[in-house]
Order: sequence, then structure tokens, then C-alpha cells
Amino acid sequence: MSRRPRARPRSLLTELFGRVGVLFLIMVLVVGLLAFFTAQRRINEVYDAELIVGANVLRALVTDEINEAPSGAVPPQLSIDDSAILSPEDREAFDNYANWRMFRIWVGPKLVLSSDTGPKIAMPPAQAGFGEVATPEDAWRTYTLKVPDKQVTVEIGERSDIRLVLVRGIALGLALPLLLLIPTAGVLIWLTLSDGLRALRTLVAEIGRRTLRDLAPLPLDPWPRDLQALVRSINRLFERIDRALQNERRFLDDAAHQLRTPLAAVKLQAQLIAGEADPAERQAMTAQLVDSVDRASDMTDRLLTLARLEARRGAGEEGGDLRDETVAALADLAPVAARRRVELAFEGEGALPGGDPVLLRLIAANLVENAIHHAPEGSEIAVQLSTAGGRRRLSVVDAGPGIAAAEREKVLERFYRGAGAGAAGSGLGLSIVGEAVRLLGGRLELRDRADGQPGLCAVVDLPAAGLLQT
Repeated sequence: MSRRPRARPRSLLTELFGRVGVLFLIMVLVVGLLAFFTAQRRINEVYDAELIVGANVLRALVTDEINEAPSGAVPPQLSIDDSAILSPEDREAFDNYANWRMFRIWVGPKLVLSSDTGPKIAMPPAQAGFGEVATPEDAWRTYTLKVPDKQVTVEIGERSDIRLVLVRGIALGLALPLLLLIPTAGVLIWLTLSDGLRALRTLVAEIGRRTLRDLAPLPLDPWPRDLQALVRSINRLFERIDRALQNERRFLDDAAHQLRTPLAAVKLQAQLIAGEADPAERQAMTAQLVDSVDRASDMTDRLLTLARLEARRGAGEEGGDLRDETVAALADLAPVAARRRVELAFEGEGALPGGDPVLLRLIAANLVENAIHHAPEGSEIAVQLSTAGGRRRLSVVDAGPGIAAAEREKVLERFYRGAGAGAAGSGLGLSIVGEAVRLLGGRLELRDRADGQPGLCAVVDLPAAGLLQT
């Protein structure tokens, strides 16, 4: 099965250039269209004004002649002999100009004077003002001027094409500079964006030079204001990485220190067993070796549990239930309690949903197991679930020696065991509980028993939502 080639990552510079380029082209197009329609409107206004002026001039020139003409005279066609005053070139230009324009003059319903251009109309227009006249060959823009007291109607017009010719000329004049502007602006936009991203490239290079030994915060001053939020986020990431590395180094140092002693004891006992000839003594020493291996194995499991807790930071699951996980932990630890002749009592009804099920199980199991190891034979361990102030509460009460008030903060540290601790242990149980409670956003409190009897009451308060803390 052939593998599809990986898509090439998009370039930020290219993407920004594309977006800005499209925006620039849209702006050029809008400006060009606005200029075109504005020029067309202004040209129409100017040419319409010329039609009005032409109609009034023509009326002033011919009114007296029309009034002096004999009644019933045949209206002449306009004909001017200008061969003596116009050169051939001027004559050609005048003819071209005249072909674009037309005029007619009526006295009453009778056409008395007209040019030889324009559409043929038998009767004068009924309405004064501007109008449009279309023929199979051309379209004309006309203006009609009426003189009611003289019964004179003057119509003057021009072909609409002449306006389009001028508008096209203006449009071409605008298009050429705009077409030259587009590549020039494209080069300038590319250079500007490239220069603007220089600070980002510098920041990338600065981060690339950093190693795990150099996690000092980046200074904010050298960077533009837009990049300072990114620099702050990177500094927070550096801080979390540095804290994680410190925790890892401390964890490895503590693990190496704590495992060195039990492993050395296992090695020494194995050497003693190898040199012991008495079978009974060998059996006793073998039992001691098994106990040492069990303690080393228990410590290793708890160290791995702490490591997994660190890995679950910000990646926990939801869907757990404190009651279900506590009941499951009690079922797992029932054989251990039976061997130590300790009774487990459970109280709590109803579901208490929310939180990571693995963390909830760790909390219940370690608190109950810690109580089992410190409780005297024949005593009872009370496990109670309740709600208080909208929070879920788990209480584990034993009848052991308890923990002095001055040591209740210290016993939450790794590998610390109180002065009165008589049971064998690794000093990690309460540390695991404290870390899991912190990840669930809760609170762990170690108290004296409420009834005044010897022992310890461990209380865990968890939020109702049971959200993980990052």
C-alpha cells in the first residue's frame, strides 16, 4: 500500500502575502470601478449641460429669422458652404463632429430647420427635457427646449457612443497606472511582511539555541508588543519544564537513595544464606530475605506510582465515582486487614460522581492501607463518605498511635516517617495521597479523633466536579 506524501507546511509569509494581496486587488478593483462610474457620471453631466447650452444658443440664433420668414415657406435644410474657410483636414474633423450630433427646429407641428443627421421624427417631442431615442443603427441622447409664446420647439442631440468613447479613454488611462501599481505594490508588500516577520524569526532562533540546561526566561523588552504575549507563554512553558526536570531529578535522587539500603540488605542476606550450613538458620534467613524483597518491591511500586501521578498531570480522565472506588479499594484490602486482625467499617450511601477513577482509587487505597499498618490488632478502621458544603468528603479513622501535630505537614513529604511509626513502610503512602488530592483540586487534612481516643483521622475534601488541576 503506497503511502501518501506528506503535505508541505504552509508558509506564514506566503499566507499573509496572499491575504494582503487579495485585499489589495479588491481595493484596486473597487477604486477602479468607483473612478469609472464617477467619470461616466461627470461626463454625462458635462455633455448634458452642453446640450442645454446648445439648444438655448440655437433658439437665440434662429428665433428672429423664423419670425421674419414668409408664412408658408418651405423649411430649408441646413447647408453651409465652408470650403473657403476650412482646410481639408478641418473639414474632415468638422464632418466627423457633425456626424455625432443633430438638431431640429419646429414651429408648431412644422419642421422648419434640421440637420441631415439623427433619427427621422415627423412630429416634435411632446415633453421638454432629456430623452433617449434609439434607431437600428445608433442610440441618441436628446434635449428638447420649448418656447411656448413663439410655438418654437428646439431639439438637439448627440450619439451616445461619443460619451462611451470618452469614458473608455478615461478607463484605459486609469487602467495603465493601476496595472503598473499592482506588481510594484506586490513587491513592496512582500518586502514589508518579510521585514515584519524578522522579529518572529529571531525569536524562533533564540528558542532553538536553548537547551535543557538553559531555561532562563526570555526578556520581554527586545520583542514587539504583539510578540510579548507569546514570549510570556514560552517563559511559562520554560518554567514548567524546569520544575518538571527538578522534580524528576529529585525523584531519581530520592529513589536511588531509598533503594540503595534495601538492595544492599538483600545482597548481604543472599551472601549469608549462601554460606550458612544449618538448614533451620537458612530457612529463617530466607524468610528475612523474602521480607526484604517485599519491602523493596513495595517501595519500587510506590515510586512508580508517584512517577505515574506526575505523568497524569493535566491528562486525567473523568467519569469516576468516589463511592465506587472506595468500595473497590476496601475489597482489595480486606485480606490484608484480616491477616492483621483489623476490622473495616464502611458508611456512606449514594453516588458521588466526578474525577479521575485512578486517582480516587489511589487516595482510598493508600489511606486505608496506611491505617491498617498502624492500627493495633482487634481495632476497627472507620471509613465514611459524606458531602459537606457542596464538596465530597472521605474520612478514614484508625486507633493507631496517631501523628503529632508538629509532624503532620512533614509526613506528606516523600520518604518521611514519623518518630512514632512502628510499622514497616516506605514513607510514600501519604505523599501519594497528597499528590493525588492536589491533582483533583482537593484538600487533605490529618486530625486527632473527634472522640478523644488515640488514633488518626484522615479527611479528604474533593470538589463536586472533581476537575484535574493543571
